[in-house]
Amino acid sequence: MADADTHQSTEQCTALTEDGERCSRPAQDDGFCYQHDESDPTVSDSQTVDDEQTQDEQQAQETDETDESQPQSRDLTVDMTAEEKTDPETVDADVETDHDEIAGVLAVRRTVQSTAGELIGREFDAVSEIVPTDDGWRAVVEVVERRAVPDTQDIIGRYEIELDDGATVHGYRRLDRYRRGDTGAFE
Repeated sequence: MADADTHQSTEQCTALTEDGERCSRPAQDDGFCYQHDESDPTVSDSQTVDDEQTQDEQQAQETDETDESQPQSRDLTVDMTAEEKTDPETVDADVETDHDEIAGVLAVRRTVQSTAGELIGREFDAVSEIVPTDDGWRAVVEVVERRAVPDTQDIIGRYEIELDDGATVHGYRRLDRYRRGDTGAFE
């Protein structure tokens, strides 16, 4: 019975207003709102179905707008070009991965994470890049140079750290500084 009451209260009045629009008030048992009755002009059954679909779409859009905290599923294939789509059957599943190279990157990451704050003398924030070079590795890290309230105003320094093949640090230099909230320079 609760479902019937809920369904009934969401039905829209079938009467037309003076300007030819459908009345937006909720319908009572007879299909009309408190202001209209059978003597008023009404919408046809096909218009009622279309209006109900439009109303459902509007409710879904309002729900999306008001409930942004929950993740929304989206069909990503709509936005993808033909070049961006990949058929899983055409992907070579037997591609060999160089586990030594991955282990090297992970070793450099661990070294950089554990030493960046102490090396630079600031609070470590993130590793944003690790790249192999002819002489070893180059890592770009971000450190908090000055805390602020709100944290989007923190001053972040980007530093380049040079390491050899054995993940031993050979030097570092500051590349630039920016406010945490200012991402325009990196886009």
